[in-house]
Amino acid sequence: MKSLLSLGALVMMTVGVSAASASKFRLFLPTWGDVIVATDTTVAGREIEPPDPGRPIYYRGLSLGAKLGWMPGHRLPDDKEMGRAVAEVLAKQGYRAATAEGQSPELFLVMQWGLLRPLSGQLPWFLGYNSVQDIGAPSMAGLLGPEVWRRNFRSRTTSTILEYAGTDIYGIIITAFDYETADTPEPVVYWQTRIALPANGKSMDEALPAMVLAAGPAIGRNSGSPLLLSIEDAREGRVEMGDAEVQGIVDDDVRSDPVSRKGK
Repeated sequence: MKSLLSLGALVMMTVGVSAASASKFRLFLPTWGDVIVATDTTVAGREIEPPDPGRPIYYRGLSLGAKLGWMPGHRLPDDKEMGRAVAEVLAKQGYRAATAEGQSPELFLVMQWGLLRPLSGQLPWFLGYNSVQDIGAPSMAGLLGPEVWRRNFRSRTTSTILEYAGTDIYGIIITAFDYETADTPEPVVYWQTRIALPANGKSMDEALPAMVLAAGPAIGRNSGSPLLLSIEDAREGRVEMGDAEVQGIVDDDVRSDPVSRKGK
């Protein structure tokens, strides 16, 4: 499946919980706005029944660290602390680290984060932009068409995606592989969640745990389109999922091995 994370050289992600991870936001503006959360799900991934705290899915996790890039002077999060913050958020959604004997992991989670810049050309994809769902998307390459009159009618999600695509963003990628095939030449990918927030006025070590906290209910969930989730609401314990829209098509040629948890 195009654009999904390859295994590459993986570094073990520490699991656990740090309550301090969600309480380190004191130096910046009181309103950080919304994170954009975009999830791509493969054919195999759509066959898995989503977990909940009463019916967990167990996983093993690895981290690539700040592989998406950074600038000199950025304060990077500690890799172990970042792993603990992510594990805490995942546990609330029913994803549990397979740490005890007898817990058979179903997923192999790979995480990386960092700074993405507009010149990279990757931001529209990272943010989940789909021109088919953009009422104001150009209809003729290099020419202005009737879409210019429709730009004021864009959805807030599309407008936010286009706004973020023009600035530096902090990004997090979490990709779920079938555990049994993760270390084979043809690993089976189930889903990939990408989380983004403008970098302006924030340090990376402060922003990334807050981004994961806000994105928690959407991680690994096939919403059909990118979602806007408020960091401020998440920190206050209020997270509301927006309406889903059709946003993109998953390649049907992704290999779909049988899995132990099927959707009903």
